[in-house]
Amino acid sequence: MARECIFCRIAKGEAPAYKVYEDEVSLVFLDIFPVEKGHLLVTSREHYEAVHNAPPRVVAHVFTVAAALAKIYRDILGAPGVNIVTNSGRAAGQEVFHFHVHVIPRWRGGGWRRLVERHVLTEEEAREVLGMLKPHIGIVRKALIDAGLVGGE
Repeated sequence: MARECIFCRIAKGEAPAYKVYEDEVSLVFLDIFPVEKGHLLVTSREHYEAVHNAPPRVVAHVFTVAAALAKIYRDILGAPGVNIVTNSGRAAGQEVFHFHVHVIPRWRGGGWRRLVERHVLTEEEAREVLGMLKPHIGIVRKALIDAGLVGGE
């Protein structure tokens, strides 16, 4: 399963992605069919089908990264809201069976009512989002250090 998994291929550098952040446990990249500008996927590097299969240390790491990204969107970039969600199983809407968390900034509101309105990510939009996040990405590493999930440098 892991060999055919697109997220595993991205983690190994075998498939392209607009990467935002990566470390030894997690990888963050732009969703290619975003709900909103800046829609991110925070994945585990190792293959686990969903949140219920991942070890607690991996779940804690991935959700700490997601929370730090939400902080960047809310506190620094001014998004009025952020959805952080993971789906476990086809009945819950999971489409890629590799543990991942969606971080969706809400620039215009609408919350869950607009969760399924997706568009195709353009290169221009990807560059804009990467440029918005890059100056602040150190917040992610700091959150992991503060949580005791990685060592300080």
